[in-house]
Amino acid sequence: MKRGHWQRWSSGDSRTRWVKRAVAGDDGGESVKYRKPGAVRAPRPPRERYETVLARSRGVSGVLVRCASQLFNAMRMRRLPDHRRRIGQSRAVLRAVRQFRGDGYAARCLAYLRNVDPLVFEEVVLSALEDAGLFVLRNPRYSGDGGIDGKVWLPGYGWCAVQSKRYGGHVNHHHVAAFGEAICHHGFGAGLFLHTGRSGAAVYPHLTTSKVVLVSGASLVQLVLGRSAGEVVWN
Repeated sequence: MKRGHWQRWSSGDSRTRWVKRAVAGDDGGESVKYRKPGAVRAPRPPRERYETVLARSRGVSGVLVRCASQLFNAMRMRRLPDHRRRIGQSRAVLRAVRQFRGDGYAARCLAYLRNVDPLVFEEVVLSALEDAGLFVLRNPRYSGDGGIDGKVWLPGYGWCAVQSKRYGGHVNHHHVAAFGEAICHHGFGAGLFLHTGRSGAAVYPHLTTSKVVLVSGASLVQLVLGRSAGEVVWN
């Protein structure tokens, strides 16, 4: 049987019919999973959906989406010189961190981002999402946005809110809670909370009761540097 494909199978009892598929195990071998036809699969958690979309967005179609996003935002920001300047600075930041090589480049990337101007850091995250092949909608102002720095379109899931925070230590869980409330208030499908700090235990209860997806550490470096998770080196 083909790996990953469900096939009909009967145990001999006409009342008990199942479907089965072969799946790859951690050791490289195969195992068989069974379930009843028509059974509803459990929804994937938001983080898994985010990483799946991010992986699929790279390629020719991703390049076209990126170009469309950049052109659309350039037209919206044509009368906002401060925004255009910070977007240009965000591109310079991405070029700088993508030159990092050698041992510990991921840690140096986070240290560099922590010293970036907060408003520029917001644009860095949105520019990195654009580079990943996602359509981004930048805010025309930096205040009065309800804690939402921008929006990103995740194919199959709709518009998702984006909030970026620079932390030198642990995340302020009140920020995560407020962001979760903003997501519900504005009716977003989910929200990406990207930060340069450490996610403490106080944050996780807010994740189970909201649509917030934390993007930090290796995931943030993967996004900013445009590299796969397996290439990220931590020292």
